[in-house]
Amino acid sequence: MNYEKLFEDSYSRVLGEGIGLSDQGKYFFQSFYDTFFSKSDEIREKFTNVDMPAQLGVLQKSMVHILSFYVAKTDSEYLHSIAMTHSRGQYDIKPEYYDIWLESLLETVRNMDPEFEDNIELAWRLAMTPGIQFMKFHY
Repeated sequence: MNYEKLFEDSYSRVLGEGIGLSDQGKYFFQSFYDTFFSKSDEIREKFTNVDMPAQLGVLQKSMVHILSFYVAKTDSEYLHSIAMTHSRGQYDIKPEYYDIWLESLLETVRNMDPEFEDNIELAWRLAMTPGIQFMKFHY
């Protein structure tokens, strides 16, 4: 089973085609945040003063760096910077929030990818987990 290909195909289906943040991509990331915020008042409060339209672009860029970390097994300056700002000393994004983040992401993919099935879920978990562990480690 080629999990990388399964992930890439699913990622294309949920984000839509083209460069930049397509309307479908915006809908995907907004749907993700709606799901994520519904899981925890504490998490929702972390975003009280955040410019959410801008945050959609930040999330998309962060996902690119998380995926790059998965493929290259090397962190980028951007990913390191995000990890530092999310650490206990700054935004205080607790390690358990990342588990909720991943489950919210998978729920969003499940709802938006018409071909979603168990192997696609596993492909997403395999792609996201190294970056999530990186973020947790730097807490």
